[in-house]
Amino acid sequence: MPSLVRKSLRDYRRAVAGWMVGVGAFVTIYVSSWSQFKGDPDAAESAAERIPQGMQTALGFQDLYSGAGYLQAVIYTVFVPLLLIMAATVFGTRAIAGPEDAGVLDLLLANPISRRRFVLQRFAALATGVVAVGAVAWLLVLALAAALDMNVGVSRISAASLGLLLVGLWFGTLALTVSAFVGRRPVVLATTGSVAVATYLLHALGNQFDAIRPLRWLSPFHYYLGADPLHTGFHVGYLLVLAGTIAVLVGMAAAAFERRDLAV
Repeated sequence: MPSLVRKSLRDYRRAVAGWMVGVGAFVTIYVSSWSQFKGDPDAAESAAERIPQGMQTALGFQDLYSGAGYLQAVIYTVFVPLLLIMAATVFGTRAIAGPEDAGVLDLLLANPISRRRFVLQRFAALATGVVAVGAVAWLLVLALAAALDMNVGVSRISAASLGLLLVGLWFGTLALTVSAFVGRRPVVLATTGSVAVATYLLHALGNQFDAIRPLRWLSPFHYYLGADPLHTGFHVGYLLVLAGTIAVLVGMAAAAFERRDLAV
């Protein structure tokens, strides 16, 4: 493993461990709560009625009494993606903007590597952190779904979890790319957060309004949730779109950082 990747992972270790514990606790508590809805449509309907109809559709709170429907609503549609995107954004911001704001970027660049390789190695550390946090959610959902007899297959949980991992990494890479262009933490956080909210709304509203429906293709959430992986399994084309755009963002980050005048 390259030395800069090792150093980055050492710097991230507490943050990664914290996010792993937090995501693990959330998944364990909320998946374990499924027993109160299991086979009880009345309880599920009562819980769903507290949410406006439009939000039920957008958030996937329409089928809480089946295992796949419950996981879709509670784990894979809003809450865990939000946590993973937040974690990935933190890691992506710390890759360049963090040390640049702290005035220590020059020390990292003193390593005998090009700026392009610097970006690639920081991306490798970012991806490792995101994979670690995403793997916790995947493994816990697999274990709890089997223990609670949720009747959701391993392949379908794995398909949804891989999409979750890629959409989290997509926003982490976006934070890295914005960092490479501007190198200011508040700008990176504001830009990444705004894009996350806008693209999620684009996906959610596109499922409800015909006028917006064609624009869903512009949202990374469409390639994560649009094919309903918890019910239909893997959709390789959608996953490749997420992976391909991540690669494009990394290329943009490397090119921008190589050209940027850090003295300004």
